[in-house]
Amino acid sequence: MRYSYLQIEKYIADKITSLCEKRDISKYRLSQLSGISQSSLGRIMAQENLPSLITLEKICTALGVTLSQFFQEGNSENLTEKQKEVLGIWNDLSTNEQETVMSMLRGLRK
Repeated sequence: MRYSYLQIEKYIADKITSLCEKRDISKYRLSQLSGISQSSLGRIMAQENLPSLITLEKICTALGVTLSQFFQEGNSENLTEKQKEVLGIWNDLSTNEQETVMSMLRGLRK
């Protein structure tokens, strides 16, 4: 499926907004975490600019996702029902909650 330039801009802006909301990160905080100016982020969020790959990677790192995860659209057909449930719960957690869960899981592995 081919996407137009405007669809990509909208997807990126919507995805960043969604991830920020889920992680309770403001645009100001995202700017701090990513090293990208608030004005640049504002243009991306307003769908006025399409970020470079490097910029998008900085945003993804600040939001705790990979580029692959950023563009993944519910492509979970290879997951079991339990894995889908865990992924759904994980995606609804804040960054701090994700860190807590990871600490607990690492503790179980030992």
